[in-house]
Parts: sequence; structure tokens; C-alpha cells
Amino acid sequence: MTTRDLVIGIDVGGTFTDAIVLDRGTGTLLDAFKVPSTPADPSEAVLSAIARISRRFDIRGAVVCHGTTVGTNTLIERLGARSALLATQGFSDVVALRRQDRPSLYDFDVRISEPLVPAARRIGVPERVAADGGIVRALGPGDHEAVLAKLRAAGVQSVAISFLHAYANADHELQMEAALREALPGVYVTRSSDVCPEFREYERTSTTVVNAYIGPAVGLYMGVLSEALRAQGVGRLMIVKSNGGLTSPENAARYPVHLIESGPAAQLTAAAAFARAKRSPDMVAFDMGGTTAKAGVIRTGQPEMTTEFYADRLVDGHDVGGYAIRSSVLDLVEIGAGGGSIAWIDEARVLKVGPASAGANPGPACYGRGGTHPTVTDAHAVIGTLSAELFEASGVAFDREAAIAAVRQHVAEPFGWPLARAAYAIIDIAVANMAEMVRLTTTRRGLDPRDFALLASGGAGPLHAAAVGAEIGAAEVIVPPYPGMFSALGATLGNVRHEVTTTLLRHLDELEDAALAATFDQLVARTDALMAAEPQGITRQAPVRVLEARFSGQLFELPVPLGPIDTPLPAIGEIVRRFRDVYRAEYGFDLPDARVQAVNARLIAIGDMGHSGDLLFSDPDAVARDAQPARHIDLLTRTGETSRVPIYRAADAHGAALTGPLVIEHAGATVWVHDGQTARIGAHGQVNIALSGGFR
Repeated sequence: MTTRDLVIGIDVGGTFTDAIVLDRGTGTLLDAFKVPSTPADPSEAVLSAIARISRRFDIRGAVVCHGTTVGTNTLIERLGARSALLATQGFSDVVALRRQDRPSLYDFDVRISEPLVPAARRIGVPERVAADGGIVRALGPGDHEAVLAKLRAAGVQSVAISFLHAYANADHELQMEAALREALPGVYVTRSSDVCPEFREYERTSTTVVNAYIGPAVGLYMGVLSEALRAQGVGRLMIVKSNGGLTSPENAARYPVHLIESGPAAQLTAAAAFARAKRSPDMVAFDMGGTTAKAGVIRTGQPEMTTEFYADRLVDGHDVGGYAIRSSVLDLVEIGAGGGSIAWIDEARVLKVGPASAGANPGPACYGRGGTHPTVTDAHAVIGTLSAELFEASGVAFDREAAIAAVRQHVAEPFGWPLARAAYAIIDIAVANMAEMVRLTTTRRGLDPRDFALLASGGAGPLHAAAVGAEIGAAEVIVPPYPGMFSALGATLGNVRHEVTTTLLRHLDELEDAALAATFDQLVARTDALMAAEPQGITRQAPVRVLEARFSGQLFELPVPLGPIDTPLPAIGEIVRRFRDVYRAEYGFDLPDARVQAVNARLIAIGDMGHSGDLLFSDPDAVARDAQPARHIDLLTRTGETSRVPIYRAADAHGAALTGPLVIEHAGATVWVHDGQTARIGAHGQVNIALSGGFR
């Protein structure tokens, strides 16, 4: 075997686990494939993919970059640790009180996410810190013993510590943490002043509780997988964070709450890298896999970010509030619409698709694993856009007859519809759901989707992209190289990224330059400690300062860039001017008489992994050519007739301009080009679809 500088990307999905192998030295992709996911133990599919790679390549010293759903699934399936919350006496029920808001104001059937820690394990501690950090009531040794007795009696596996105003003074949390670690060595302990040292009591406590709830499961997974990979000779394992960055398994186990959006973040990272390489800075990234569909906006070559989101917010299609997490995360909208989404009829005899999914086991009926309910994938199997030949390399035994039986029994016969109408109805509803998801990221935020190209990826994204693009009015759909493994690819394109914050809550005109500089110096010490747990050989960039500020009396803040830490800190007056510029750009006006309040100081530390993806996406103009179809299929039309449609392989059709209807096999995905639409295939397999015509 030839020794190479290998980077391996692994993304675990609900149905398949995707893997790609890159030679970092040449920037070339060496292999890309899918294996069935193993929901009971996701590491089995990961190790199966690594074993397959090791049979072709020497993986000694390789870097494995992994997007994981372990933390997310632990939260969604309520399989987390038996957790306790230690809070300041009188404030232990903050996770139940939330903010007294309702997901749907006028809904009489309100469902709110149950607290992850029940009342019996929410323990009030007689201590108190003032908002300025002063000690109101000290934490004594007797308080430790009383808490320990309650925790032992409850048999807890993890503890979240969130004391009032700990962001201003963490001494009490540190004392309690030390006592717990000494007395309860097998218990996972986390504190708010480490995970989320910011004001806003509910959000800070909720973030810390989620960290404690999923911490043991994520820590176990990281330990087992790291050890197994080391045994195979892998150099190091890196984990994708919700902000699109990478981190070590040690940091991931310490802050598992930062991994909740790990998989989706990898896809958006790849989309941003593609946009920069193509000098097409504004795109809507659309991804559809087996279980969910995601959409996010790329502007000026960078993905949109947010600092707060609600995990597990949608349950059975209902907004139940979810769990507040204060953490830097790529701004995505996600819905339960994937290839495995099940079609069903509700009490009012209305056809619905999702959010329930057939998952990896048993999967869609056409996978031949015992599934009997019709899914979006089964609808495509019925009409012919998916066929046995497309699944040859996936290990799936494709069974079209099972798909026909499922769609007929559960949709066509109950409505008295022909089979074709039932199959197209399932696809139409899925497309409508995903189009609305894209509108949530664009139209609902004041952006015109006609100004963006729709970048489609995922195993099922390119199959629906032309229809979704036509529905929202996008001018163009782009299917990038390696679309079916795009999240796995994105896992390799991130850099190590850590963001640390601290709350100030000071009016800028009362804040001295030296005090603000000292605050950022403290944050540098924290990022240095995090970077010390990362692998050696990473090129560290100068951390970047950001001040989150607002006008006095307002509730929400805006980020104000203050430059790298190795450049002079702008004077206070200059920071005020910059904030007003940012505010005008966001809202269109200024408040000249209002005072500016500094809310949080944020420091972003980045370690360059040395792989941008530019070589992968640098696509020279392909020489125009006439491509020949690989074969033809009989496509079932809406009227129940069959139409002979060509199937092309993207790898064999570089430079071709093709007019629909047609299907393109494309690196783990299938592209469906409809009647009246034109597709052009680039030298590296990129497919551009001009949307002149509707979904027919």
C-alpha cells in the first residue's frame, strides 16, 4: 500500500453512514461510499467504514473527522444520564418555569418539553452571589455534605451545577465541583461557569443541564471509538462541533452540548467551502438525507451563525419548545422530511408525510428489511426515479414490488387513487414541506430566494432539488461534486474552532479601555487551555475579538467585530461607532440618544487543519461533448402512463448539456431533471440545473 497523508471524513446519518477518503497532500478524493447505519451502536458503522478503507489504504497516522449524532439522539430519545441539578436555593425550578412563554400562543393543546431533571433531583443550595460578583451568602462545608447525601440517595450519574450569577463569580461553583469530584469519582460533573458563563438564568442553566444529561453517553462513545481507532493505527480522531469547527474527543466529552448540530454543521461547512471556491458567495444550502432535511444560508462565502437555539423543538410535527442552548451554532432550519419519512393519513383523512421516519432499521419498504409503511423513497421506487442499479454499491437489496405494495395499501387504496397519483402525492407533499423550510431561511428573514442559488446535497437532496428550487423561485440549482457524501466531506474541511464568552453588562461610556482589554486577556487564557487539549501540529491563528452589544433597555444584542487579539483594541468611542454602523445595517435606522451597553465579550480561536477544499472544488471548464445514456428506465407519469427516460452517469458526462426529463447518477445521490429543465455537468461532476419549467 502507498503511504499517503490521509484525511477520512465520516458522517453518521439516520439511514446510511457516509465515508470519504482524501489525500491531503494532493487534495484529491480517493474513495467515497456508504454503509448502512447501526442505530443501536453508531460506532459499529464507523468502524466498518474504517475497516473497508484500511483494506485499500494504509491508514496509519490518518486523521478521522467525524460528524456524530450520539449527543442528539441521546437527547431526542431521552436516553441520557440520571441527572441532578444544583442551583441557588429558590432558583432550582428555573428549567421548569422556563420563560413562561408558549410555543403557540393561541393553541389550547399546549405541549411543553419536560425538564430533563425532575423536581425530586433539582436541589437548592443555600448560597448566593450578587450580580456584581459579591458574596451574599458563602458556601460552607456543611452545605457540601448535605448535597452529597441527597445525590448519593438519588443514585445520580451526572450533576449540573448552575448557581445564580456564577458568570460574575465562579468561586461557589468551583468549590462544589471540587467536592463532588472527590466524593463521587464516577459521576459526570459540569458547571455553568465552564459551559456557558453568560447571564440569562434559564438559558445558562438549560445549557448546563443538557451538557450533564448527554455527557456520560457522549464521553463513553468518544472513549470507545478513540480506542478502537487507535488500535487500527489511526493517528487522531477529530469531532465536528455545532459551529462547524473541529475539536478533540477530550474537549467533545467535556462539552457535548456543543455537538448537538454536529452532522448538519458539516454539510453547511462543505457548502461554504464550495461557495468560496466557486466565487459564488450567496447560496442556500439544502440537504436531504434519510431522516431529515436541512437548509441554511451562505452569505459572502460564510454560513450564517447564531448563538442560541432550541434542541429537540419539534416532536411529531408539534413545536414543544425544546431545550435552550447558548452556544455558537451554524444557523439551520431542520424538519423531519427525509427519504425515510413515512406517508400516513391523519384523523381528518388528510395525507401527511413525516416527521416519523423508517430510519435505518427497518428502513423504507423497498430496502427489503421488513419495512411495510410507505416512505418518500418508496414513492420514488414506484415511479422509477430510484431503481436497483442505483443501489448496487450501497449493500441494499432493492425491492420495488415491496414499495408498490406499501404505497398501494396505505395510500392509494384508502383514497381510491391510482398508484401513480398516490406516489406523486407523497413526493409533492415532501417537496412542499421542504420548500417551506427553505422559505424559513430566506423569505421569512427578509431575503429573496431568487437572489440565491440552491445548493443541493445529501442522499435524497439532488432527487428533489429541481422541484424545490422551482417551488421557491430559485434561478438555479447546483449539485456539487460528491453530493451523497457532502456532510462527510464537510467534516474534513473544518478547522479547530473554539468560542469562549463572558458577560460584561456595562455601558460602554462607563467602561475603560484597560478593563475591556483585561477581559479579553482572560478569554485568551481559556482558549489556550482548550487548544492545549487539541492535537499537535495545528497552525493556530490569532484569536478574534467580538463584542456583543445593544442599546440600553433592549433585549437582544448584535456582534461587533474588534479584530484579532494581536492588533490594537479599538478605543471605546470607536467601538460605539462600529456598533451603530452594525445596528443601522441590521435595522435600517439608529437611536442617536440611546446609550450602548456591552453585553458579552467573545473570543474566537481557530486552528488551521491545512485543508480548505479548494483543490476539490476547483473545476476547470469541461469541454463540451455529447454524452450517451448509461441506460433507460420506464418512468411512471402522473397519468399512470410510462415514459422512456435516459439515465446518465455524471462521471461519464463531463461537459454535457442535457435537457430533461432525465436522471443523473451522481456520487451517492440521484439527480432528477424535469421536463423543460436543462442540466450542465462540469469537469468534476458539478451539475447546474436551469429552472425553466415547473415540477411535472
